[in-house]
Amino acid sequence: MQRRLLIILIILPPLFSAITNPLFAQVSGYRLQQADSLYQEKRYIQSLEQYQAILNQKEFTPAMLLKMAYIEEGLNHIGKALYYLNLYYLTTNDKLVLDKMEELATKHNLDGYKNSDADIAFSFYYDYRMPISMTLSVMSILFLSIIFYRRKKGYRPVATSVLLFALLILLLVHLNVGEKNDEGIVGEPNTYLMDGPSAGASVIAVIDEGHLVEIVGKVDVWYEISWNGNRAFIKENSLLPVRL
Repeated sequence: MQRRLLIILIILPPLFSAITNPLFAQVSGYRLQQADSLYQEKRYIQSLEQYQAILNQKEFTPAMLLKMAYIEEGLNHIGKALYYLNLYYLTTNDKLVLDKMEELATKHNLDGYKNSDADIAFSFYYDYRMPISMTLSVMSILFLSIIFYRRKKGYRPVATSVLLFALLILLLVHLNVGEKNDEGIVGEPNTYLMDGPSAGASVIAVIDEGHLVEIVGKVDVWYEISWNGNRAFIKENSLLPVRL
C-alpha cells in the first residue's frame, strides 16, 4: 500500500511541474534525462547518485524528489526517504504526501509526524503568512482612506475608526509572531542526543533515523533541537534540515 501510494505520487508531479517552482526549469536536461534513464532501467543506486548531484546544485523537480524517496525507502533508509518526501511537500504543498509520511512514521514508530488540529492551523497560518500580511496592510490603508474621506465630508467615522484600530492591533500581533523554526530529520541510525554542544556532554538518548525534530539553534557543529519538550543537541552530520 505504501509503495503503491508513492508510485501514484511519482506519476502526478509532471502534470504541473512546469508551472510551479522556477527552479525546475534550471535543471540540466541532459543530466536529468540520464538519471531518469537509469531509474527506468532499475539501476536505482546509479540514478540516485545522479539525482543527488543535481540536488546538490540546488536544482530539482517534484518527480525527482519522489523517485529519490522511493529509492531510499527501498534501501531501508527511512530517514532519507522521509527527508525527500518533506522536500517534495515543501515544493508542492501536496497534502497527499502527508499520508505517505504518516504511514512510514507509524510503521517505524517515529516522532514528529502526527499533527494536532492546532499544528494544522499553525501550518496553514505560516504557509499563508505573507498573503495575510498583505491583506491586513491593504485593509488598513483602505479603512484609513475611508476615514479621511468621511472626515473631509464632515462626518465622524467612529465605527470605521474602531475597525481600523482593531486591524492595526491585529497587524501588529501578526508581525510580531516569529518565523516558524526549521525542522530536521534524523538521518543516521543510533544517533546520540546530548545535553550540551560537546562530545563530552551527557547522553540524553540514542535514537534511530527518521524522527522529525524542531531546530532551535546551532552551536558550532551541533544543532540545538527540541526533543520530547526538552533541549538536546545533535551533531550536524546526523541531521537533515528540511529546507530547499
